[in-house]
Amino acid sequence: MRCSPGGVWLALAASLLHVSLQGEFQRKLYKELVKNYNPLERPVANDSQPLTVYFSLSLLQIMDVDEKNQVLTTNIWLQMSWTDHYLQWNVSEYPGVKTVRFPDGQIWKPDILLYNSYDQQQKVLAYGMHC
Repeated sequence: MRCSPGGVWLALAASLLHVSLQGEFQRKLYKELVKNYNPLERPVANDSQPLTVYFSLSLLQIMDVDEKNQVLTTNIWLQMSWTDHYLQWNVSEYPGVKTVRFPDGQIWKPDILLYNSYDQQQKVLAYGMHC
């Protein structure tokens, strides 16, 4: 089977058009989602409604074991997920857009405090986010 250069260019242009349209819908959706969003508000439809946050923890590395002082220093990966009532959209209005990424601090995140920490100065966990 032989393919003409014109056919290759046509296929390439069609695929680029689809990608650029998805980018356009993604930008439009992003602007719409952050328009009235407040990262300080708990993302529920009704304030009396609970918000369930799911956690999973993966141990990446045991960095140090101090048997004398009974201290274990580790490197962990903490994953959290929840449903944000304000970050939902109708897929038919934004074709091809399945996920949107937000910079750190732009959406609500649960406050996490590590209890029973050996080093009291490093109790608060820092984390990044994408949706």
